[in-house]
Amino acid sequence: MRAPFLLLLILTCLLSNQASAQGRTEPIVEVEFKEEETIPGQYLTLRVTVLVPTWMPEPVAFPPLDVPNLRIRQPERSTSPTSRTIDGESWSGVSRRYLVSPMVPGEFSIPVQKLQVTYADPQTSEPVKVELAVDPVTLRGIVPKGAESLDPFIAANGLSLSHKISENLLELKPGDSITRTITAKITGASPIILPHLTEVPAIGGFAAYRDDPVVEEHDERGVVSGTRSEKLTLMVQGNGSGILPALHIDWYDIDGKKVQTATLDPVEISATGASVSASNRLADWVLKNVIGLCTLMLLLGLTGFLAWPYLRRHLRDRQARKLAGKNYALKLLLEAIRQKDLSTTIHTLDDWAGRSPVTPAVDLERIERALLPITSARYGLGGPQERSEDWQAVSRIVRKMQSGHLREASAMTLPALNP
Repeated sequence: MRAPFLLLLILTCLLSNQASAQGRTEPIVEVEFKEEETIPGQYLTLRVTVLVPTWMPEPVAFPPLDVPNLRIRQPERSTSPTSRTIDGESWSGVSRRYLVSPMVPGEFSIPVQKLQVTYADPQTSEPVKVELAVDPVTLRGIVPKGAESLDPFIAANGLSLSHKISENLLELKPGDSITRTITAKITGASPIILPHLTEVPAIGGFAAYRDDPVVEEHDERGVVSGTRSEKLTLMVQGNGSGILPALHIDWYDIDGKKVQTATLDPVEISATGASVSASNRLADWVLKNVIGLCTLMLLLGLTGFLAWPYLRRHLRDRQARKLAGKNYALKLLLEAIRQKDLSTTIHTLDDWAGRSPVTPAVDLERIERALLPITSARYGLGGPQERSEDWQAVSRIVRKMQSGHLREASAMTLPALNP
């Protein structure tokens, strides 16, 4: 009696597994987050993979990730096609990589996110839209031992300070100026974590002006680096002297595992070429002209107030005409092609073609044929990989069509005046 019972049990399990395998047709969302803690300013890799049993006629609508005190960005080529064998069947999909960095110490959570997937039904090949949940993830920003006192906390592989300053710093005269540009270069972290580099000093005889900071970030094979530059200009107005202060930035060296200090020496400046009479003449000139300047500003302000409604209506109408024009649609289309954004390219292509003058169907079909290799590479199964040359070919066709070089087949010509 035991042998038939065991045979029946084994047969039941096999049938159950086969039915389960045949019934698995819903898309799969996988979240890969191997490391859960890092130093603030350093990045962890979060990967979200979507798999379907057939193919995807439309791109996956990934959710925007925005969490306070977390910097989440997509590196270059963050989205790529993928495939996998599941229960003996080949599934296709898309994988997207995010870089996640805590900006301050503490524990953070990326809550459950929703994404939309469009895939072909295994039975009918008709497109099916589904909304899937992306599992939440948690991470921690930790401060290394010995770096608890850093404020702000900066962790990097390297940090250096340099400056460019005018050659003449002493015995300046009214009308002369000094410029000092301080640059902080950081490797292994984003320059956005760097503090202000300059303060506007109060030095007698000088008027100081600070430009807005210039921050440049670079990403080379996943390694983040960049610079922050700040420019200070000092105009000589009279006699005086002072010190442009030194600069010290404490930071944690990830490679050396210790706190380092980047420094910049102070700079002495002076102006001794202004006479008392010259200063008085300048003050008299300012006093004589201030009333006239205030009157002029008042008149300009009144004129602007009265003319603003008409000017605003004119600008609004002009902007509306621009946005509705075919040239503006062409600009959006070429930008989408340059960004290699297939979804936006398809959408803006239809918009551009439909605007006056309407693009002939034969030209539109030519563009769509040029997009076929890109569509097959991105959403097809087992096809060739996407190439930059295909995008460049699409851009050339669109530009030539807009300029009228490919209109021979569909151009409308006027009849002769004297047939």
